[in-house]
Amino acid sequence: MSAEEHLQAERIGASRSSAPLGATALGLRPAVAESWARCREMGLHPANFRVQTVGPDELERRREALHPLLAMARPLLGHLAGGFPADGAVAALVDADGVVLVVAGEAEEKLVPGQRLTEDSAGTTAVSLALAERRPQVLTAAEHYYEAFRTWTWAAAPISGGEDEWTGLLVLAAKATGRHDLMDRAKEAAAALAAAWRAYREAVERRTVMASRAPWPILAVDAQGRLLDCNPAAEAALRRSRERVLGRRLGELVRFDDDKERGRYGRLQPEEVVVCLPGAREPQAFLVQSAPLDEDRTGDRVVSAVNVTPLRRKAERFDYRQRLALLDRLASFAVHEIRNPLAAIRVTAELASMTPKEDRRSALMEQIIASIDELEGFLEELLALARPEQLQLAPVDVGRLVHRICGLFEAQAEAMGVAIRLRGMERLPMVKGNEQLLGHALMNLLKNALQAMPDGGTVTVCAEHRPNSGFVRIAVKDTGTGIPKAHRRHLFTGAVSTKGREGAGLGLLFTHRIITDIHRGRLWFRTREGTGTTFYIELPVCPEAMGGSEAV
Repeated sequence: MSAEEHLQAERIGASRSSAPLGATALGLRPAVAESWARCREMGLHPANFRVQTVGPDELERRREALHPLLAMARPLLGHLAGGFPADGAVAALVDADGVVLVVAGEAEEKLVPGQRLTEDSAGTTAVSLALAERRPQVLTAAEHYYEAFRTWTWAAAPISGGEDEWTGLLVLAAKATGRHDLMDRAKEAAAALAAAWRAYREAVERRTVMASRAPWPILAVDAQGRLLDCNPAAEAALRRSRERVLGRRLGELVRFDDDKERGRYGRLQPEEVVVCLPGAREPQAFLVQSAPLDEDRTGDRVVSAVNVTPLRRKAERFDYRQRLALLDRLASFAVHEIRNPLAAIRVTAELASMTPKEDRRSALMEQIIASIDELEGFLEELLALARPEQLQLAPVDVGRLVHRICGLFEAQAEAMGVAIRLRGMERLPMVKGNEQLLGHALMNLLKNALQAMPDGGTVTVCAEHRPNSGFVRIAVKDTGTGIPKAHRRHLFTGAVSTKGREGAGLGLLFTHRIITDIHRGRLWFRTREGTGTTFYIELPVCPEAMGGSEAV
């Protein structure tokens, strides 16, 4: 039997053995087919998606071990993730054990920090295959073992810390199949990051950063902020030679945005710092992070400063365009919501002017005043959405709030043949928020749930708080029609509505803004057409509740 015939026999055998699992390995590359076989031997099922995760303490320990590399990687990951606006993409840094350390981009919970992407945990992915084969990998569509990954293309390229040493992997994934160009981008970015990492390590080992080839400034400073050494990129940024800056405080060479250095050099976590460089026309934003220069000399640090000004400008331009679009839709929504009440007020006022009976005229005037009060409340809500920084946040009893909002829909739900069920509301900690706006967000979700079930069904509202998680999670689940695939990606942008310009699209846009921008929480959903949709809200617990006390 020839080598080609033997390979084809292996593929057919893999296909037959995987047939009971509802998947096919026919046509898979040999390395992928072998990985599938290992997954089957471990009892993994392609339809079940349960990736193991490490605990928060373990994740923080792993991040701490590579914190300079993370500081170098974060701006690069953000740039990579933003390079696929049509598809949606995510970039991540994974350590040598397959644990995701940091993620940038639209992850959809399929790629989140703490996940362990080894074969026994995540099946066959580009990461697990790269770890097994010890070389860069790209997987697309049906090559993934888990069905949940088959609408994605993944590329994983190693970040080499030296000869035969992997510090980790750079992962780039796009929500589309067939994107084999991901591999070139991932390999190029990983190679650049690996070169910078090796130069950094060499600089620390030699107690000098002068020879560093990193494209961003790297400096050695003592505990008082005096420069001990610097690399060529730092010389270029400071517009002075190494000989002219050694021994001087960095605060004498550049002006910090707040005119104080604030002892930044002892910080292990990355921090964005705005400084005015010599000769620069405008302030520059740097992502700064430091590490000990020498364990025997307490206080001496190596500081890396990555210029993130271009990324910041890009984000600001994008945010400006988003705000303009929001204002446009907000204006349209306000006109729609105000026009009808104004028309009703006008008609009522005309009736009052033509009514000779005093008691009837008084009743009509009270109706006008009530309508004006409603409009005033509506305008206050719009102002709060437009200027969230002016809101006063206070402890909110989530259980009581959910009971109150659901009670408002009881009559409507009963008339539609919909049952509203509540679970887990008894013991929940207080969350920090604005009760009026949170109620508005819940009303939007309940309203959409009812509208998704014109023939009746069930709405289940659940709440839970996992100890030490720092969040209360609320789920609003319906048994309705589900959300069409064409609408899912843009659901929270205000660009999607099945009921016209002023329909559910704006309601979800405002709900997303209330939860994420105003309350620093999270909002996401899961849906299946014909089965139903579940919206999830996570809200931060009040700091005083983190000590273990809970409100009944």
